[in-house]
Amino acid sequence: MELFFVVLLLGLLPAYIATGKGRNFLVWWVYGMLLLPFAIFHAIAMRPAEKNLIFYGMRYCPHCRKTITLESTECEFCHEKLEPLPVEKD
Repeated sequence: MELFFVVLLLGLLPAYIATGKGRNFLVWWVYGMLLLPFAIFHAIAMRPAEKNLIFYGMRYCPHCRKTITLESTECEFCHEKLEPLPVEKD
């Protein structure tokens, strides 16, 4: 019975990491409970969701998938020309 509660609590670790990257907490909690070693490495290795990057004024280059600013007109990594995304000012 104690092992069950330990597994429930350890499943929170990958869920917490994945939630910080914009993923669904409940899905990652179940994944973490069932496959804890894989879920932890997967949560650490995955990229943040696009919506989280936009919140911080960043986006992915559509050509090389590196992180660049929203206002960029040229990727600093692959030097491809880009359309700047509109930036909302508060």
